[in-house]
Amino acid sequence: MKTGLGLLAALCIVVPAAMASSTTCPNATLDQYLVANFSCMSGNLLFSNFSYTPTALPAGVLINASAIRVTPLTTTGDEGFQFSSGWNVGTQPGGMSSDQDSLIVFTVSTVNGAATLEDLTLFFNGSYSGTGLSGVTENYCLNGSLGSCPQGQSGQISVTNPPPKFNDATFFAPVSSISVSKDINVTSGVNGTANISQVINTFSQISVPEPASYFLLGGGLVGLGLLRRRSTRA
Repeated sequence: MKTGLGLLAALCIVVPAAMASSTTCPNATLDQYLVANFSCMSGNLLFSNFSYTPTALPAGVLINASAIRVTPLTTTGDEGFQFSSGWNVGTQPGGMSSDQDSLIVFTVSTVNGAATLEDLTLFFNGSYSGTGLSGVTENYCLNGSLGSCPQGQSGQISVTNPPPKFNDATFFAPVSSISVSKDINVTSGVNGTANISQVINTFSQISVPEPASYFLLGGGLVGLGLLRRRSTRA
């Protein structure tokens, strides 16, 4: 019994320690997520390892990280982010195509280390005209990194316009972490326009206690242990 109480108390000490080492995910521009060793929490989820790579043609229409607003989505059990910016292109003089591309990478994992992540969803708000194309493609790796993903643990979801496919979701056996790369792209083609204003990415979990519940449980177990020790001494 003492061993069981010790293990549970240790778990409940580790969880608050993880909470203390990371901030609540801020409503801020993406550049604030790119600082070294940055991580943040939303509910039972920890977001980390952020990186960003923008490209554009012509180069003058590049979308910088400071121009992308990151809004945390905090619905319990369905946390994630909304990325907002002005991805917007049109055909250049002389019929030359223009293009904007933003690659956002990060890792999401459970604070308590439990395998409770069971799906991810992707949604975007975009439009096009003529030869224009707008869309978002997300590659993911379950319980691994994108560069060396275990066999059978990788996948892809996408939203595009055209055809009008504004949301996508995938379900899998519960895992404790997911690495994702989100490629946001608009291109005008030789006679068109394309734009995206918002991209929403959420990660659902099976029912799991809030991290604060583990803290309260840990306090109760420690108190129970102290009472049992006093009773034994008496």
